Amino acid sequence: ILPDNQDFVFAFRGALRAGIIPVPIYPPAGLRKLGGYLDNTLHVVRKSGAKIILTDDDVKLLLGTLRAKAPELQDIVSVASLRKLREPLTPAKVLLEDTCFLQFTSGSTSAPKGVVVSHGNIAANVHAFMNAGLKVEDGVDSGVSWLPLYHDMGLIGFVLGPLYHRNTITFLPPLVFLKRPVRWLETISRHRASISFGPNFAYALCTKRVREKDLAGLDLSCWRAAGCGAEPIRARTLNDFADKMAPYGFNPRAFVPCYGMAEATLAISFDALGEGVRSDRVDSDELAAGRAVVVPEDKPGLEVVCCGKTFEDHQVGVFAEDDADSAKPLDDRVIGELRIRGPSVTEG
Repeated sequence: ILPDNQDFVFAFRGALRAGIIPVPIYPPAGLRKLGGYLDNTLHVVRKSGAKIILTDDDVKLLLGTLRAKAPELQDIVSVASLRKLREPLTPAKVLLEDTCFLQFTSGSTSAPKGVVVSHGNIAANVHAFMNAGLKVEDGVDSGVSWLPLYHDMGLIGFVLGPLYHRNTITFLPPLVFLKRPVRWLETISRHRASISFGPNFAYALCTKRVREKDLAGLDLSCWRAAGCGAEPIRARTLNDFADKMAPYGFNPRAFVPCYGMAEATLAISFDALGEGVRSDRVDSDELAAGRAVVVPEDKPGLEVVCCGKTFEDHQVGVFAEDDADSAKPLDDRVIGELRIRGPSVTEG
């Protein structure tokens, strides 16, 4: 539980090098909802069987009650004490099939569940989204991220992925972006970053809260891949952002809508680079009935954003929920349950 990005990255990588399985947990946002935060943290600690919590001095003060309620928890350690240690590292031998870390889901529909992510899952998914999805150039592309590192998009997309290709990433604390969204754009412009991602709400926040005078002097022409995922994507949100940022060099074709989930490591599909936002306008009543029927331009419709094709060596099919054996894929434009298979799909 490390709010500081630098502490988090070094601690996470150090754990992997030593053969320890890290479990990222989001830090408390304040004292107002501390009871709920402690309940959620206790749930993750118990489910993961964690023996140590590594945190900073401030958060450690808030976690004192956890040890009595989690019998396997042996200690709560401040990261400051680790900085003073000078013991030689004895690297563990790690294989692709070994567990890399546990990613707990957001818990939006039920209690958070721990997803077991192997080193092989990471290798396969990084290859898919960095090579096929983003066509990253080793040591050339650079990124900016304010995404929380306890979330898979921030951790895998902007910590682990760039390690494979020696790409420089500049991190902003999430609260800095939320309080002043223009800092995201300023940092991209200053560092000439070519890749940065955000959920739909991030682009909406910039459109709504960033003032024209704050944009003066920015040059966003370097931003070749503006990814959007992690929540439903609204075509209008991205188009409004593109309109506002066009005078400052932003290319609307830079948008890369994508789809993923923690149980598939991170990414399942990216739309093609250079295509921008592509969408189908469909009849909302028909959609509710289970069919995606395209409507003419002069008729009202619901825009559904294209999230691209599946990656090589992965398969996605759409099936009826009662088709337990995935025996009969549904026809095109029929709503069903997405099922995914491939080396990125986690083992449990």
